[in-house]
Amino acid sequence: MIIIKDLRKEFGDLKVLNGISYHIKKGDKIVIVGPSGSGKSTFLRCLNLLETPTSGRISFEGEIITDPKADLNRIRRHMGMVFQNFNLFNNLNILDNITLAPVKLKIKSREEAEEDAFRLLERIGLKDKASAYPYSLSGGQKQRIAIVRSLAMNPKLMLFDEPTSALDPEMVGEVLEVMRELANDGMTMVVVTHEMGFAREVGTKVLFMDEGVIVEENTPEEFFAHPKSPRLQDFLSKVL
Repeated sequence: MIIIKDLRKEFGDLKVLNGISYHIKKGDKIVIVGPSGSGKSTFLRCLNLLETPTSGRISFEGEIITDPKADLNRIRRHMGMVFQNFNLFNNLNILDNITLAPVKLKIKSREEAEEDAFRLLERIGLKDKASAYPYSLSGGQKQRIAIVRSLAMNPKLMLFDEPTSALDPEMVGEVLEVMRELANDGMTMVVVTHEMGFAREVGTKVLFMDEGVIVEENTPEEFFAHPKSPRLQDFLSKVL
């Protein structure tokens, strides 16, 4: 689904990504872990060009999206993105937050979009919040709504940038449960997270990033039980 070749990103003199090459297949659940400042979120944001790579090439379903002639708006419709801080529109109620993009982009009629929104809200147990506004919701509820808002676009790929890091500990579980269900349904996912239990349980592959490169990747079983690089061994000794 995605082929990344020699991806590099610099902010002035700061080199954040130092030549990453990787393949993501349909149905993969790629979980990325690593210390703060290792380039995880920048890498994720490059996948849908929220950050423009300094050099390198990214293709999505055979189309080179780093080509200046690529139709980014069309391509991004197939990539859902969930951020740390929800990014809901505070002036719109929950139903309008979910239906705005598919209606505005003429992907669905208003009637279809609302029908889908209610179905998705029911799935996450928040159908009764359709007319509520974001300020009245807990952090966990907002993040579940943010996931549903992305799903309303019928994406082929979901990108999660530390989706639980801004939540109170007791709210983390309800968001991870929605993500588990998505994974079980076969959604292709790339997740940057500090939740090692989630990585172990849901990931098809776990990547460890440090200093802008992928230091190690493996299946969850091997990654956690038999880390090879001293840097990953040191990291896991501090977080597990």
